[in-house]
Amino acid sequence: MKILEIITLGEIGGAQNVLVDLVKGFTERFDAEVDVVFGEGNYLTEALPSNFRGEVIQLPYLKRSINLKDDIKAFLYIKSLCQKNKYDIVHCHSSKAAWLGRLAARIAGIQRICVTVHGLSYISGDSYVSELIYKNIERMMLPLKYEYIFVSPDDMFAMNSLGLDREKCKVIPNGRAVPGKPDKGLRKLLQIDCAAPLVCMVGRLSFQKNPLLFIRIAKKVLDSYPGELATPHFVLIGDGPLRQECQAYLNVGAITGNVHLTGDLENAGQYFWDTDIALLTSNYESCPLVIIEAMATGTPVVASNVIGTRHIINHGEDGYLFSLDQEGKAAEHIMQLLLDRELAENMGNKAKVSYNRRYVIDRMVDDYADYFGLKPKTGEDI
Repeated sequence: MKILEIITLGEIGGAQNVLVDLVKGFTERFDAEVDVVFGEGNYLTEALPSNFRGEVIQLPYLKRSINLKDDIKAFLYIKSLCQKNKYDIVHCHSSKAAWLGRLAARIAGIQRICVTVHGLSYISGDSYVSELIYKNIERMMLPLKYEYIFVSPDDMFAMNSLGLDREKCKVIPNGRAVPGKPDKGLRKLLQIDCAAPLVCMVGRLSFQKNPLLFIRIAKKVLDSYPGELATPHFVLIGDGPLRQECQAYLNVGAITGNVHLTGDLENAGQYFWDTDIALLTSNYESCPLVIIEAMATGTPVVASNVIGTRHIINHGEDGYLFSLDQEGKAAEHIMQLLLDRELAENMGNKAKVSYNRRYVIDRMVDDYADYFGLKPKTGEDI
């Protein structure tokens, strides 16, 4: 079977990681040839395996922002590629690639076109006008009868409310491999005392991930933590447009010694092995990989109770959820886990059980392969 995978950007991100895992799984275990098309960014070039059956194509004019000239170039290239290779399936990820890829594949005569929704385009924190435009674009696409895979049932319900036929929908939650253990954990990397508890968040410093809330929660915990105990350290791994604002907030709060902004770190999920609690403060999500990676390492999670996240964490069992307007409650959950190590260990063990039951990577690949109708490799193919 010939598959074309299309994604807007080649930079590191959740959707890109899912794409890489799918390409590896499809080509290693199934009779599939996969081509990958993406735009700006170097991550996919490095992350995709060099020996899989297919071609890696980077289009410099496939970009997130709307640009008529570049968008037409990307559209025409994808249409030509589809006409030439006659793919059995065109599988799109991310909003821009999904809009251009679906239209190009349909005009090229591809019969089966599918889009995985890693997050709704019109829930982005952008202006009301932008969100209205994106919502109307999604609504206009509906009569073309594409297939939709959702990583979150909440996103599917939202699209159903726009008029999307439930028969065209499939929910496949993300899966993730267990992170490898690092040679040097966060304590060694940041020269933190071994006795100090660690609370870690991995996420881009952007509106979506809400890093200032992470810092405010850290301050609440640090202000009330028992003085006779080793003081916790809060580590925020990632970079983005809110970096300077985060640093300024740290300086004002006088907590720079116990809150660390590391910038981007390669294979960030590995650092959950050296973490006591994983914290996620997002304004919105779909099926965040960082929570899945934390659970895979047996790290208890405290996360904002938003779309996507609430379907992963079972509150009070394998993690805690808190409302975005109740940062004090988040601090309370963190204090409870830091001061009760037996509770934290039990919750982390339950998180690992939940991961093994629902979020292992082979389950995700198998679900996609079954939905696409891929056939396992025979002995001659392996």
